[in-house]
Amino acid sequence: MVQVEKWDEQTFIKKFRGLSSEKRQQLLDFLEFLASRENAKKWLEFDEWALNLAKERGFGHLTEEDIARIVSDFRSGK
Repeated sequence: MVQVEKWDEQTFIKKFRGLSSEKRQQLLDFLEFLASRENAKKWLEFDEWALNLAKERGFGHLTEEDIARIVSDFRSGK
């Protein structure tokens, strides 16, 4: 087995080409899963930041409906 430090793009491509189409699809699915986890982590970090900001600014009590109404009113010039 290849050591982690020696993995590079060419090694990956070579190994990928040696897989059956079923295994390739499984690998692609797994890569999509990893990417989605990264995105979910970023969203969780953003949500935490937004929640802390709302608490700091004193509007942590607002609901999503309140915020939607405020944004709608702002966009319509009210």
